[in-house]
Amino acid sequence: MPWKLNMGSGRDIRQGYVNADRKPLKGVDVLCDFSRFPWPFRDDAFDEVIAVHVIEHLPDTIRAMEELHRVTRSGARTMIEVPHYKHSNAYKDPTHVRFFTEETFDYFGRDDRSYYTDARFDVASVEKVHEYHIDKYVKRWFPRILPWVERYLDNTVEKLIFTLVTRK
Repeated sequence: MPWKLNMGSGRDIRQGYVNADRKPLKGVDVLCDFSRFPWPFRDDAFDEVIAVHVIEHLPDTIRAMEELHRVTRSGARTMIEVPHYKHSNAYKDPTHVRFFTEETFDYFGRDDRSYYTDARFDVASVEKVHEYHIDKYVKRWFPRILPWVERYLDNTVEKLIFTLVTRK
């Protein structure tokens, strides 16, 4: 049976996952402060990890990604959801310590930018979630300007959802 980790679960308790959080909330299986290392999981323990609005709270992104690499098996899929760096949700929360772009996780294996760490992930997908579903309207009537809107106007892309695949 595959092992799955719900990293920083909070109140989002998921069936079939090890729900881990630093607060002893109802349904949390493992108490874990993901900003402290090492995490309380064995090497190669998980086939799947979800981290919904967790990574932006961790002060050492590289070390957190190294731990994520350690506790996942080769080929494991990790879904990471974070606020987009140009959206007010990224910087209005005083507990956020890191901002993310569409290329942030390229630094963990895609090209010559990956020399900071040996933790390697392939970026399987990057989904942009637009505020007020602006992409639906712009794509429909002005499809060629959507990249311009995303690049130059703030608060259009609300969050990013990455799917990473562990490479060992």
